[in-house]
Amino acid sequence: MSNSSQGEPSWAPDSRFSGLRTFLHRFRGYTWDVAGVLLIAVSLMTLLASIHITGGSLLSPWVEILKRWFGWGSYVIVVSGGVIGFFFIRRRRDEDEKIYWGRIISLEITVFAFLALLSIIAGHSLERAEAGLDGGLVGWGLADLVTIYLGNFWSGVIFFLITLFAGIVGLGLIPRVYQWISELIERDQERDKGVLMPDPAVSVAPTQDVSISVQEEEQPTKKRRVRLPAEYRKDLLVPLQSDQTKAPPPRGEHLPSYELLVSEKTRRPDERNINLTAGLIEKTLDEFGIPAKVVGFKQGPTITQFAIEPGYVEKTGQNDEISRQKVRVSQISALARDLALALSAERLRIQAPVPGRSYVGIEVPNSRSVVVRLRPVMESDAFYKIKSPLAIALGRDVSGHPVVADLSRMPHLLIAGTTGSGKSVCIAALTTCLVMNNTPDELRIVMIDPKKVELVRFNGMPHLFGKVETDLERITGVLHWVTFEMDRRYRLLEELRARNIDSYNRKARRRKDIEPIPRIVVMIDELADLMMIAAEQTEHTLVRLAQMARATGIHLVLATQRPSTDVVTGLIKANFPARMSFAVASSVDSRVILDTPGAETLLGKGDLLFIDPESGIPLRAQGVMVSDQEVERVITFWQSNWEMESDESAPWESYLKEMDRSAKRDELVERAIDIIRTTGKASASMLQRRLRIGYPRAARLMDELEVIGVVGPPMGGGKEREILINVEEDDVESEDDA
Repeated sequence: MSNSSQGEPSWAPDSRFSGLRTFLHRFRGYTWDVAGVLLIAVSLMTLLASIHITGGSLLSPWVEILKRWFGWGSYVIVVSGGVIGFFFIRRRRDEDEKIYWGRIISLEITVFAFLALLSIIAGHSLERAEAGLDGGLVGWGLADLVTIYLGNFWSGVIFFLITLFAGIVGLGLIPRVYQWISELIERDQERDKGVLMPDPAVSVAPTQDVSISVQEEEQPTKKRRVRLPAEYRKDLLVPLQSDQTKAPPPRGEHLPSYELLVSEKTRRPDERNINLTAGLIEKTLDEFGIPAKVVGFKQGPTITQFAIEPGYVEKTGQNDEISRQKVRVSQISALARDLALALSAERLRIQAPVPGRSYVGIEVPNSRSVVVRLRPVMESDAFYKIKSPLAIALGRDVSGHPVVADLSRMPHLLIAGTTGSGKSVCIAALTTCLVMNNTPDELRIVMIDPKKVELVRFNGMPHLFGKVETDLERITGVLHWVTFEMDRRYRLLEELRARNIDSYNRKARRRKDIEPIPRIVVMIDELADLMMIAAEQTEHTLVRLAQMARATGIHLVLATQRPSTDVVTGLIKANFPARMSFAVASSVDSRVILDTPGAETLLGKGDLLFIDPESGIPLRAQGVMVSDQEVERVITFWQSNWEMESDESAPWESYLKEMDRSAKRDELVERAIDIIRTTGKASASMLQRRLRIGYPRAARLMDELEVIGVVGPPMGGGKEREILINVEEDDVESEDDA
């Protein structure tokens, strides 16, 4: 295309071979089919020529060569060729079918051992082998070689019998034959005894016409072939994908290798299915009186987005004037259910229009989805271009391109989705991505999991503060500790005159008396449970952290399966501009989390919509998947390569103990301190009169005041206790001393 635009003549090499290139590009997907059909055809013709049914100038010499070299084993070679051709056709239909190389090698061993055994049993005659009998020249040569080394006839026979048996065992035929014989015997016994099959656990009464119900049950299992009229047949080409990938830049010596993670299997798009779906879309829209044209497509791991260009409708006005009117976008959006019915799609989403494009996007689920792995996304150029320690891999978009983000620029993330939609897997993937690129000195993680089962597998990771908190009574105290840590860091920034954590750490590295402070990421797997127990305290703490914690290097990742207004309140939502939604139950939940509908049409299992705070437009992607084995390998690496203190506990333990002591303290302590400060006297009888309480409680108050250092020990002899605080101090100082 670039050559023609530059004015090159039509006889240029690119112009002459452009038709051939297009042809090869169009039919490259049928390579397995063509190879399979050719193998089956050649095998069938060879078999017919071997039994003297047909022949020819090329076919007869070919059969003679096979018989001369393989003898009676030539029939095995012919049948094997047909089986391989059938496998090629089947592989075209299922590209992920595994090739069992061990069985292929076992088959070759079995065939060659069989040929040699035939040659030995028939007398080991070279004349018979050249005549195409016994095992042919190949069998004679193997038998002659083994007989020379072993010395006699029977040794060769025993050797090839053992080799033949080993090859059959490698093929796995013996267990299958045994199972087949056992099933036949059981069926004969049941038929003789008249044993009936057991009734199912759940039965349904049959209808009057049994044949109709059987047809209705079998009908969905058959794949219906759809034939489109010629005017709706599309000719969309799948773009060529280069397999050349850039080598990732070198990683730090203290960081784990990407070899700990699983790679991703790529799948070539099915060009035939894509063109069929595009034609069905055009046909369905035309049936409803909406002229439109499919001008392109983008295929991702889970869905394929078709680009629909609206056409024009001719309308007759006054004086029989014909005017052309553009089809409205809302008319296409209203046909979402009709398109889903025509395409036999479970769910279908229409993006009208696609941001920054002049077309409408119709997102159709793929017949087979592809699992997106973490490693390829982390090795992509987009991930390295971020150049941030808090870079996170989210997944792949509708075009298959990596979707990455920077948590430090978000600076917090809110995740929503129903049970089983992929929230916990997303949190595990984000955590794995962060610990792959940061040492425990650079990043610490606080994990809160009220569900008690999803994040517990991260216990023992050096990046983790203490253990995963699952007790709801302790979680509120942990969040309070995070706010105190934020205030402490602000004081450190103020002392060093640093603007943020990056500036503070740069100055700290130049000084020996100051240590750099790590970033902290707080992961909360279920926000709804916290809001049910202490809504006001949780909301106040989260909002304060979201507003102020960015400069100190503290970031929040919240997840909830109930994105209602009482959980995701207005204040929380306003301070979390970066939001991610998996499949939700209704459009109301989608509006709460994304401010727009669409999340209710997601497919689940990692299918998500992500709002970048910089763009504000929902981006559809398939989230990354991290298995338990990958998480265990990463945790094991850090445990074996990073020294951890055996008695290291969570930093909020002392704060929680202080909270317990404060909760057990009498609420009248503050009033008792005020009375002692104003009167200058300290006795149980005086507190009893002033506070109007009984003597036992007044005595306990005096004991508490002694513990916190307000009054001295009892003097004896009815004397008042010594007052240890200055009665002239103001209220604030007295409360601080207390």
